[in-house]
Formats: sequence, structure tokens, C-alpha cells
Amino acid sequence: MKKRIITGIIMGVILIPVLIVPELINIFELLIILFSILAGMEILNMYDKQKNIPLSVKIVSIVCTEFLYFSVVNNFDICSQTLIYRAISHFGFKLDMFLTLACIFLVLMSCMVFINGFDASDAGKCLLEIIYIGITFASFTVLRSYGVRFIMYLLIITVSTDIFALVFGLNFGKHKMAPHISPKKSWEGAIGGTAVALIIGFLFLFFYPKFAPVFHGEKISFFEGVFEYDTLSPAGLIVFMILLTLFMSICSQIGDLVASKLKRTYGIKDYSNLFPGHGGVLDRFDSALFTSTILLVFLQFESIIFPALSALTGEL
Repeated sequence: MKKRIITGIIMGVILIPVLIVPELINIFELLIILFSILAGMEILNMYDKQKNIPLSVKIVSIVCTEFLYFSVVNNFDICSQTLIYRAISHFGFKLDMFLTLACIFLVLMSCMVFINGFDASDAGKCLLEIIYIGITFASFTVLRSYGVRFIMYLLIITVSTDIFALVFGLNFGKHKMAPHISPKKSWEGAIGGTAVALIIGFLFLFFYPKFAPVFHGEKISFFEGVFEYDTLSPAGLIVFMILLTLFMSICSQIGDLVASKLKRTYGIKDYSNLFPGHGGVLDRFDSALFTSTILLVFLQFESIIFPALSALTGEL
């Protein structure tokens, strides 16, 4: 426990400034790229527990992962100031996501022909690693381009859900939630963690205009520039904040279970020992990465979701 606390403090001291200080945005990007490479290797090394993946294939998979990561970031104009977007634009083209996925598919299929012992099952495993890591880390980067407030909101939800699910689970847990995946998780812990995260996350959204000047130099609402939320009544906006936060907390726990399912499938406790007391990159950030993709998808569908919510809540 002492090692875990010390590591957590060191990580906070290093990562929080990189995350929230605008002048350190380039370091943030480079750190995310580094973490994505390490996370990819964690999954590929995990596969070795059942069958060794050739080193050459691991290298190819990591390269494909980064190309998918780059293509997703390059697909969002909101990321136009990122190192990746500017570097690709410098060569006068845009890294198309379909073309990237098609090339990844062709490369993996070719590996089945030219690398002995590499079969369809192995190709499927590598494809899972590429999509899982490439998409989730890219989503995290895109959210940072939307604004640091989205990352703060995401981390508030995932961290509070994780901490209080553990607290409620240890003290009140009697009914196992998914014993075949994570025997220690209980429904009491899950509900308690979500309840606390719902309160904290909602308060963050509701009172964000009060401390927005710290980040923006002016008073703005959390969804400024993203949603046309003026069409919602005050009560409707509150309902929206509650539903969004509730949904994000549930997705956070699903993301944690996804990572646990993978570890249980391959009989490992942690993905790596990169962070003493915490495990690897995926052990520490699995929920946040999974939920970042959910939140980004939600933001992209706001043109559909928000009119529907306006119609449903306009009478409140």
C-alpha cells in the first residue's frame, strides 16, 4: 500500500501539470504516444502466455497501432494544432482512416502467409490490440484538443467511480457482480461508486462556470462551443448533466471489466510492472481510456442526441 501511494503521488506530480498546463501540450502528446506504445506491448506480451507472438509481428502491430492513432487524430480538425496533425499536414495530405484500416488489414493478412506459425487467431489478437490501443489513446488526445475540461471531467468520473466502488465493495459488498471476470467486484461497490461519481461529476458540470476563468480567462459553461444547449430549459440541462454523468460512470466500470476479462483470459494479475504498486499503463488507465472513446463518440453524435433531448426535456 505504501508503494502504491508513493507511486500515485509521483505520477500525480508529473502528469497533472502536463495535462492541464497549455504550454506543456506538446509534452502531453509525446507522453500519450509513449504510453500507447507501452500499452500495446503490454497486450502483445500478454498474448505470449498462451502462444508466443514473433517479435517481428509485435513490431508490425505497434507500427500499425501508431498509424491508426495518427489517422484518428488527423481526422479531427479540432486537433489542427497538435504535433501529429501539423506533421502530417506538412507533407500536404490527410491520413485517411479507411485507408489506414485497409492497410492494417492487408498487412496482418500478409503476415499469415510470410511468417511461420502466425495464423488467423494470432492476426485477430493483433487486430484487437491495434484497435483497442489506437482508438482509445487517440480519443484521449482528441478530447484534450476539445479542452482540458473534458479530460478533467473524464478523470473525475473514472477515478471517483474506481475509488468509491472499492470502498463500498469492501464495506458492504455481498453480491458478486461478475465473478467469472473479477471476483472481488460487487453490485454494492458498483452502485456506491457510481452514486458518488454521479454527485461529484454533476457538481463539476453544474459549477464549472464558477471556476472556468481559471482555465479560460472568462466565464463559460462546460459545453460552450460543443453543444447548442441554450435550447434546453434549466431543468432539462440538469437532467442532461445527470444522465451523461451516470452513463459515463457505468461505462467506466465496463472499461475496467473489459481489461479484467483480458487479464483473466491470459492468467495474469497485471499487464506489467511499469508503475510499482499500480501495474502497467492499462492497469492504471484502462477505465479512462475506454470511457474517453465513449465520450468522444457522444460528442460526435451531439447533432442527433441534443435535438432529441431538447424535444424530451423542453417541457420541463
